[in-house]
Amino acid sequence: MEPPPALEAPPAAGRLRLRRWWYAAPIALFVYLFLVLATLLQPISVAGLSLAVPIPGVSSATIFGLPNRPFTVLIVGLDVRPQQAGPSRTDTILLLRVDAGGNRAGIVSVPRDALMRVPVPGGGSIADRVNTAYVYNWSADDAGQAPAALAATIEANLGIQIDYYAVFDQRGAADIIDAAGGVTVQVRVAFGQANYSDDDVNVIPQFFEEGKQHLDGYEAVAYGRIREGSTDFDRIRRQQQVAEGLVGQLSSPASITKLPGIWRAYERAVDSDLGLRQSAGLFVLLKRIGSGRIVTRSLGDAAVSCRTCTAAILQLLPGETARIIGEAFDDPAAGETAAARLIAAGVTP
Repeated sequence: MEPPPALEAPPAAGRLRLRRWWYAAPIALFVYLFLVLATLLQPISVAGLSLAVPIPGVSSATIFGLPNRPFTVLIVGLDVRPQQAGPSRTDTILLLRVDAGGNRAGIVSVPRDALMRVPVPGGGSIADRVNTAYVYNWSADDAGQAPAALAATIEANLGIQIDYYAVFDQRGAADIIDAAGGVTVQVRVAFGQANYSDDDVNVIPQFFEEGKQHLDGYEAVAYGRIREGSTDFDRIRRQQQVAEGLVGQLSSPASITKLPGIWRAYERAVDSDLGLRQSAGLFVLLKRIGSGRIVTRSLGDAAVSCRTCTAAILQLLPGETARIIGEAFDDPAAGETAAARLIAAGVTP
């Protein structure tokens, strides 16, 4: 019986291709994972476009436990005074809509004096300024009760679903801005206040010359807060400039080294129902989107003085409200819903 024929070795060229494949596959996988992690924080800019390496079947939002759809964060800025007991004045109300899938975000400022149906403790609602929702429903035992009532007010009067809230005061905002390295704004008209104080105790004069200015945290907060010689509409526009400047700082490649300090300042300053992972995800998404793809609008542009009110209260024009929200959120249906809710609430002119 003849022995079976010996197996022939694969040709040298075939062995070489096989060896190359075994070497190339792990290297390619490593490069892919590295690019995923790298562009998760800082997308690559190519020809003016912001590009990130995707993970097939996984959205950047769900990685951080955030909704796989456009979601909205209610951002509340308080005016807190030293030794103050009880609720603080709601100085700033911003609606931040993040669309990770569309790689865009929108910010809508809500005038604090806008007339809306506001829930009151014990049930029911009254027509009053939107910022009173925070005051009426404030609780020393439940930090989430006041922002939840303000969120419910926004949802009832504008039809915008609020997914999360974040509350901070003026000094916390200054700390976050300082950690980010300050913000740059374009001052349209020179203005200032000789007796400016953020605590009614220490006076630090603040003056802003016309043109591009780089501001530290204290100056940036003052830039958005000063009322002297301006209107609330001016303040809203300035506050939006500061918000845009902060996102611009976060979007910069140089900000990667500052993220630990920014994160520590955020943790100290902000009270939110966003978890640790979700808060980090919000930072990452805003950084990926960049300031160039964040649309800012103000409902102050839809506001008129209430002629029948006994106090200085604003009313929102439904048509303009629909346009502004539709543009900011890239969602005309959301704008139409807001207009319909305002009319149904009986708070329009």
